[in-house]
Formats: sequence, C-alpha cells, structure tokens
Amino acid sequence: MVDCNDNILSIAFVKQWIGQLVNDIDMVAFGECHCYRFGEGDEVGLSAVQLIMTSSITLHTNDSCREGYLDVFSCKDYSEDQVMDSINKAFSPRRLEYQTVIRE
Repeated sequence: MVDCNDNILSIAFVKQWIGQLVNDIDMVAFGECHCYRFGEGDEVGLSAVQLIMTSSITLHTNDSCREGYLDVFSCKDYSEDQVMDSINKAFSPRRLEYQTVIRE
C-alpha cells in the first residue's frame, strides 16, 4: 500500500485496525498486538505483530513514504477481498498491490 492517509502513522490506530481485521477474517488472536515505531532517517516506521491461532499477521510501514507492507499468514482460509477492503477503508492508499501464495 502506497501513499496512505495519516492512520498509517498511528500506533493506536494500527493496533485497533489489526484487532478488527482478525475478527473480520474470522481468526482468533493469541495475545495482544505488539506495535512499535523505530528506525533511523528515512527508515522510521511501525512494525506490528499479531499472533493468531493459525499463524500471524504482520505489518511494516515507512513514515516518510506512508507505505505499508502487510502479511496475513494463516493455515486457515480467509477472504483476500475482505483484507483488501479493510486496508482501503482504513488507510486509503493511492495504490494497493497484493499477492496470494497458497501453501500445499
């Protein structure tokens, strides 16, 4: 996701959004979402990790470019369209690309 709105800069918003995403795609959170801002120079951004019973959801962002990189990794099936809709509503990216990898 590229050129997102101000929500991509907020730790509180990202944690709340990931919690909602877990529910929206019918997953079960394991523990709380951890989200921190760190880095140096042009590489400052957020990293968030939410363990789920079937694996994890991770998000890495870049503040200066307002970019985000999301990985929803799960042994349980979920709707990619639902994830894309959630991203669009939450972050309003100018461009959104995704790739689905099916494990066998």
